[in-house]
Amino acid sequence: MEENKNTARLFHVEIAQGIYLISDPEQGPTEDGKSLAPGNATANSYLIIGEEKALLFDLAVNSTELKTYAEKLAGKPVQLVLSHGHYDHAFYLNKYQDVWMNTKDEFLLKKGMLGFPPVEPCPIIHGLEAGDVIDLGGRELEVFHIPGHTPGSILLLDRKCRVLLSGDTCARRLLYGLHEQVSFEEFCASLENLKTADFDVMYSAHDRCAIPKEYLSHMMLLLKNEVPQTKNVVDLPGIGEMKCFFHGDIRTLDYFDIAFMEEPIKDISKIRLNVQ
Repeated sequence: MEENKNTARLFHVEIAQGIYLISDPEQGPTEDGKSLAPGNATANSYLIIGEEKALLFDLAVNSTELKTYAEKLAGKPVQLVLSHGHYDHAFYLNKYQDVWMNTKDEFLLKKGMLGFPPVEPCPIIHGLEAGDVIDLGGRELEVFHIPGHTPGSILLLDRKCRVLLSGDTCARRLLYGLHEQVSFEEFCASLENLKTADFDVMYSAHDRCAIPKEYLSHMMLLLKNEVPQTKNVVDLPGIGEMKCFFHGDIRTLDYFDIAFMEEPIKDISKIRLNVQ
């Protein structure tokens, strides 16, 4: 990957007690590069600080300085966790000695994808499974594993602040069907189960705005009732043709889009949702 020369631009915002969104103003959702409003896609990493150590969730900010920036902000050891193995969540991963993730995405790091080379040298990979709890000292994060975007996609729940860090799994923008995985019916069932978790808001990797828990129901209604009707097809670089569905205005919270391969969701009408 080409090294990002603009390393002094990073900024952070405390979105909940001890939880920081880190991003680059060049990738802002609006003309105000540091805005947290709904808008264009962004790229965010999250730093969660406990009493004994901190956790950096995703290397989504394309900067060689993210590691140093996070360590300085935390003021204590930082554990790196990836939501999944896509290249845009693993920038400069080869600068780390250890990484925690679900091992079903290990192949994405070691084999590469979409024209991007494997991570070399690849850090030691430590596995995370659904139900695992990461103890930062006075703060615990619970791991949720929801295959769909990738086979190993995980989310982190901070019950203390009632915040869910959702990666690319629960978001205003979804990409589905690139990898061999569970059926779309199972994916939606996992999202249904997520409604019982103790959180009020979600923060995703490609939006800076807080997404209310109620958005899950909105998203799933669209997935069941409107997405199957879309006829829009786009050619995504490095991927090929995918169907795309768009709903709403990107400047509003109810915006949603999804790019998907048709085959994985051909039986979408069978999905049963606990929504009206």
